[in-house]
Order: sequence, then structure tokens, then C-alpha cells
Amino acid sequence: MKLLHSETTFIDRMFPNMPHHVVCISNEVVANFPKKHRTRVVLRINGQGHIQCGLNTHSPGIRCMMVSKAHMKDLDLMAGEKVHIQVFEDPNPLGVEVPEVLEALIAQDPIIAQVWERLTDGRKRTICHSTKRIKNVDLQVERAIAFFEEEREKQSVRKRK
Repeated sequence: MKLLHSETTFIDRMFPNMPHHVVCISNEVVANFPKKHRTRVVLRINGQGHIQCGLNTHSPGIRCMMVSKAHMKDLDLMAGEKVHIQVFEDPNPLGVEVPEVLEALIAQDPIIAQVWERLTDGRKRTICHSTKRIKNVDLQVERAIAFFEEEREKQSVRKRK
């Protein structure tokens, strides 16, 4: 992975009284990234972890990377803690692994494959995350087919306009 940035900073709460934690970097740093603020990154904190994330707007002039509760616990981190971060370019442009169920549907159904190709990376991430959360394979397939059918409808409506 290509190192894009390294610095010492703090883990902050995204907003007071909210459970979300973030690591922030300036827009000046992000301006040097390959796809600027659209670059998908892998975040390492104190030399540990492999957090795949995007760059979100935090406040004017500042971008942030979300650190989930699970990562906070796994890396033994606390809000307000001073940490060393390394930001790498994510070698996976989608930024998430495609679940086996989706790979199978895309390979088996040409219409689903067409819909998949037309989706933005954000919509692809949405269906990947949604599918991974479901433990029952039959339900994964059912929900994925419903998602692709809905997306196919949206795409055909856009095409008509």
C-alpha cells in the first residue's frame, strides 16, 4: 500500500454526546491525495489496525476518518487520546470486499451484472455492507435481489428522462 500521510494527532468524538470517533486531517493534506477527498484510504493507528474508510467532511477545512466502536475497543483507544496515524491509499478502489453472495449473483445473472456496473461505488458499498450484516444466506440472496430490482427500476427511469 502507498503511504499518503503520517502524523501525530488526537482521536476525537465527531460531535459532543455522540458515540462516533474520528481522526482529522486538513484539507491541505487531502489535496495531495490521488483522488483528493474521494480517495479511499486505509488507516493505521499507532502501527495497528487496517481500517478501510473514506474521507468525510468534519468542519470547514478539515476532513475526518471514522473509527468505529469495535476498532476503538480492538486498538484499546480512548477519546482525546494522542495517537500516531498512517494513511494509506486503499488498493481496493471500492473500499470493501464484495460478499460471495453478490459475486455469485453478478456472475450468474447478466441483468444484475449490468445493474452492478452502472452503480456508483457508494451504492456498491451500500449493498456490500447491507449483505454482510445478514447472517442467513437465503435472506442475503432475497434482499440483494430486491436491491438490484429497485436499482434497475431507478436506472430505467433515469434513462427515460
